[in-house]
Amino acid sequence: MHPHLLLGATALTLLTGAAPGLDVVVLDPGHGGTNMGAPARAAGTGWEKEHTLRITRRVAEHLRAEGVTVYLTRWADVDMTLANRVRYANAHKADVFVSVHLNSTEKPGPVGHETFFLALESSDEAARRLAAYENEAVDAPSAPVAATETNVADILRDLGQTLAHEDAQALAAAIQRRMTPQSPFPNRGVLQAPFNVLMGASMPAVVVEAGFLNHAKEGLFITSEDGHARIARGIADGILDFGRLVAEARKARPTPPRPPAPPTTTATPPVAPRTP
Repeated sequence: MHPHLLLGATALTLLTGAAPGLDVVVLDPGHGGTNMGAPARAAGTGWEKEHTLRITRRVAEHLRAEGVTVYLTRWADVDMTLANRVRYANAHKADVFVSVHLNSTEKPGPVGHETFFLALESSDEAARRLAAYENEAVDAPSAPVAATETNVADILRDLGQTLAHEDAQALAAAIQRRMTPQSPFPNRGVLQAPFNVLMGASMPAVVVEAGFLNHAKEGLFITSEDGHARIARGIADGILDFGRLVAEARKARPTPPRPPAPPTTTATPPVAPRTP
C-alpha cells in the first residue's frame, strides 16, 4: 500500500520501533555506465557513479535488515535512462523511491547535504542549475521529455490528488534529519526542483544530494569508506522514520463503522388450502 494514501499533511516526528511501515523501497544509484556523473576532486577517488552505487548498496542492507523489500535500479556500472528508473519503481509498486547523488559545482565552495522533492519552481538558482545538470545527463532515446512547465504542472496536479507530493516533503525532511548527525558538514535543508528522475513516480520520491565532491574536505569524506557508511546509515534511518510515520498513520485511521445488518424477516409458511 502506498504511504501517500495515508499521510497527507501529517507532521514529521521522530519515531522509534521496529515496524518499518513500508513494504517495498526502490533505491536509485545516480548515474552509471557512460554517464559518469561528477568527478571526485581528490586524485584516484573516482567518479560520482561509483560512490552512489556503494552508498546505495549499504542503504539496501540496512533496510533489508528491518524487513523491507528493496530493489536497486542498477546493481552494476551500467547505463540506465532516467525514465526507466522511474518506470522500474512504478513497476515494482514501490512505497518510496530515493535517488542518491553526490553534488558538485563549477567553483568549489558550497558544502553540505540536501534532499529534493519534485516541483515546478526551484528553491533557488543553485537548485535550478543542479536540476538542469542532472536532467542533461546522457540518456538513451527513451529518455523522459524535458521538465517543461506544462508537464511538471500536470504531474504535480496528479501528485496533489494522491498526496504523494506532500509525503515526498515529509520523506525528504526525515532523511535530512537523520543525515545531520552522520555528516560533519552542514544540513542544507529540504529543497525543491524539477528533476526528471522524479517525474512520473507514483509514490513519494526524492533526490538525495549527499555532499559536494569538489569540496576539499567534504569530497574526501563522501568518497571514503567511513563516509559511505555514515551517509548510508542516515539515508536508511530517514526512510525507516518515514515508514514508521506511515505505520502510525495506519493505526490512527478510524476504523469505518460496519454497515447495519439488513433486517431479518421470518418467512411465513404457506397455508394449505382448506378442503370442503
